[in-house]
Amino acid sequence: MLEQLIKWYENHKEMLIANIPNFIIGAVALIILIWLIWYFKSKRRRRHFRFHLHHLMYVMGLRRFMSRRYVSKVHVHECFDPLVDFLPHRHIIFNKETLEEPILIRKKALFKIYNVADRLPDGLNLKIYKVFRSRIKMNDVFEEVIAEITAHNPGIGRHEAMKLAKFKTDDPKGNIGGHETGGAVDVALCDDNGVDLDYGTKFHEYNDSTFTFNSHITKAQRKNRKALIKIMKKQGFVNFPGEWWHFSYGDRMWAAYKGKRNGGIYGSAETEMGGHYGFTIPVKRTIYEKRK
Repeated sequence: MLEQLIKWYENHKEMLIANIPNFIIGAVALIILIWLIWYFKSKRRRRHFRFHLHHLMYVMGLRRFMSRRYVSKVHVHECFDPLVDFLPHRHIIFNKETLEEPILIRKKALFKIYNVADRLPDGLNLKIYKVFRSRIKMNDVFEEVIAEITAHNPGIGRHEAMKLAKFKTDDPKGNIGGHETGGAVDVALCDDNGVDLDYGTKFHEYNDSTFTFNSHITKAQRKNRKALIKIMKKQGFVNFPGEWWHFSYGDRMWAAYKGKRNGGIYGSAETEMGGHYGFTIPVKRTIYEKRK
């Protein structure tokens, strides 16, 4: 048997040597195939792969924004950064009509907002429309939006109205919004009189121009949106492409657009306990807290 093998080798030696590159390629392909079978055998790894594929499609411009389904799959490892009072700043204007009192925000996110404001030139300010929103307030606003949708669409069912309402405001029972974490902020650049720059739409005005970048806005409006995104991005915030004014830090949306499936650091600041909502993170309310 051994002699036959040696004889066969001698007869095919040249052919074997000539095909060494093909053998190597085949062996590598086989190893990769075995590895892929092993990798995708795990349900957890399959979910991980689908998330990053979805994110890659967004980065490449094949998707307009990340699906709510994939945003909700982001894992949050709460860092317990406290909620603190949003203290005044000479380049920050509060829009009292849309803010919930007291005005609270995560401490790290607050300092990042201050860094944005510190770098604004005279005559330009950051208007704050919304930061932390309590679950009770979220529920009230959600019901108001449902009532508004129902009034404009007679005959529509509550279930369908709730679906439409989720595109206009956060679902109080959801887990992918950012305002309930204290890490999301709705902002715009404005002048000293509080008049916003021209962004093509007003805050919370929903139409085809609401998307951060679209073909319905002018060159000047696009420039204003880019300027806002640029200064916020420098401090680590991520813009939600569906709303030019919405920026996140630390929450599920922030992690999803960063491509970090396990990267969320801010979960909901409240949870339901015995029919009432209570804070699950520290709340340090003092106007004397120093900026560090």
